[in-house]
Amino acid sequence: MNPEGRARSYKTTQLAHLTKQTNYIVVINRLMLIFSMSVDVRQLYRGLENTQTHLVQSTEIATASMCQHLFKLSYPYGVSRGERDYLIANAVHDIMSIAIHGPITENWHYKTKQSKEITQRIVRDSSSIIENILKDTKEYASREARKIPETFDQDVRDRFEGLVTGVAKKLMKKFEQPNRTITEITITNPQKHHEGRIDAILEFSNGHGLLDWKSYDIKKANGSGKERWQLISNILLSNYRYTGDEDDWSKFRFASIVYHGGAYMPRLPIQEKHIGKIKEDRLFSYRTLCGEKVYAQKPKFCPVCDTNAEGCSDCRFYREDARMAFAGELPDNYRRITGQLFGNRYKVLEERAETHRHKYVTSTMIEAYGERTAIDELQKYGIIHTGYKFVSADDTMVLFRKDDDETFLEPKKILRIIGKEENIPLLSCVSEQATVMRVEYCDLILNFRSKATVERAKLQLFNLPLIMIRDEINLTRRMLEPLHKFHRLAADVLIRKECYDDLK
Repeated sequence: MNPEGRARSYKTTQLAHLTKQTNYIVVINRLMLIFSMSVDVRQLYRGLENTQTHLVQSTEIATASMCQHLFKLSYPYGVSRGERDYLIANAVHDIMSIAIHGPITENWHYKTKQSKEITQRIVRDSSSIIENILKDTKEYASREARKIPETFDQDVRDRFEGLVTGVAKKLMKKFEQPNRTITEITITNPQKHHEGRIDAILEFSNGHGLLDWKSYDIKKANGSGKERWQLISNILLSNYRYTGDEDDWSKFRFASIVYHGGAYMPRLPIQEKHIGKIKEDRLFSYRTLCGEKVYAQKPKFCPVCDTNAEGCSDCRFYREDARMAFAGELPDNYRRITGQLFGNRYKVLEERAETHRHKYVTSTMIEAYGERTAIDELQKYGIIHTGYKFVSADDTMVLFRKDDDETFLEPKKILRIIGKEENIPLLSCVSEQATVMRVEYCDLILNFRSKATVERAKLQLFNLPLIMIRDEINLTRRMLEPLHKFHRLAADVLIRKECYDDLK
């Protein structure tokens, strides 16, 4: 073998050794040493096949922070906690995401003592936004054959007014008018295996603040519930967006949960024990998704099991199931069936990790070679697409065009459309998700989720340099839920039958 062949063989052997490790940071550092500037993106992409490219969502970290058993209830068990209809909440979020760019910011009065009048003015100025989103949401519900509550319109209006009241009464009294607002922003920090979607970020000349809308009455938000843990998780993501380091608080000003008629703001600085808990539960969640044997710890008080809330019976079932398995008390036929079910569960989780692999590839390349070089190289392999500019929008269909007709895009592919902001990590920039509908020469037609999404993108995305990256829809919960039902059915039939035979 010639020297070049031996060198390539050595690189491949080293890469195979690296990919057995679950620590993504180690993989990044070693990959940079191995590949130098002669990187083969396809080889890097294959090399990440055996790593754990999971991302833990802020909502999932918050669940684990309440009780680690509750996280395992979702992953890997697949228990769905409730069948709630989010039509009203989604409509309110859409209205807020657009109104804060216009009527809310335009009527922002620092240290105001007339919050009621300001609220009424904002609601009045937002009337066209409200009407458009009410119409759009009802059309969507009709297409999906979903039942619309009789009080839908009034509920949406009431909750929107309640959130505006919270902004006017609490935030305007403490903070000046923001220089810029961005809404519904997804931030991905692959190095920490963390991703989250923040409802709104307010940018000031001396820092930023983040907002979390809760369209229900949540005066309990200042307790130890899921809402607070989710807020702290998102604070770490916002730190990463503005400084590149989740532990750098130099540009952070405040965070707030805005609810009906009020707002909760945690006392600053955030206690180290709370930050430490978030990081511990994030690691627990990540290792659980990776299929490692991580033992869950029950807190002194679990808001589900200790109150007999929804999901407590499933949680107790799986904890007892694990105890009986450890003690060797399970019937052989039941043990074989549940073993197969767990095998299938972890295959589903592996598919979940696969949906994030392109983000890890992009992050690895940027860490190694810088953003500009990485984007140019990734574009050659169809992982990233650049050069498209917004042309026009018709309903949810949006037309983009670029100067040449070279493209790897195909219909039905899911894309994350990123607006590149200066001095912001690529995967933390403002973005939206859309589906490729048609590719013709220099033209690209994408279908966005809703008219509200298109309107929001016009306000904060389409005016930036656009970078498109492959994305996927996460169907993990939908795929895990049947396995949970089969597991419970097997227990009902086999364990009860075994006990009955013993009694006879």
